[in-house]
Amino acid sequence: MFETWEVLKYWLFLMAIVSAVRAFQCYTPSLANRLMRELYSRANFQDSSGLAARQFGTWHMLATVVQTNAGLFIHDRGAYNVALWSFILTLVHFTWERVAHTTVGGRGLLAAEILAFVSFVWMMVQRDQYVGPGSREEVAKDFLWHPHEEPYFPGPH
Repeated sequence: MFETWEVLKYWLFLMAIVSAVRAFQCYTPSLANRLMRELYSRANFQDSSGLAARQFGTWHMLATVVQTNAGLFIHDRGAYNVALWSFILTLVHFTWERVAHTTVGGRGLLAAEILAFVSFVWMMVQRDQYVGPGSREEVAKDFLWHPHEEPYFPGPH
């Protein structure tokens, strides 16, 4: 019953909304300071600046675009893979900051890591359903003509 609902795309839209809210927070000075202190609670805040917050906001705007695109075109292998990599990069970043630099901690970080981990695992588990052999994209390729291929017209020429 639930296979036809394609719930993952709605999850990606939700993640895009979360990223958009984070981007807004990063570009609002008072909210950016609070967010950076929440995520990077063990960092020396002389190392942090408004520029770093805005760069973090730009990353979140890009993540919003990537995740919205993946939600809209869930059966497109390229869109799917780029969204998957965005979650991998998020996990790598926060893991690196936690292990190598010991600058992150707190519940804000835990929420970010949990959301990225859940998204990553869900996308890996569902990958074949959305972009694997037999998925809609693969079936559609049989009926589409690619501009760099010789067109096929059945019947006499």
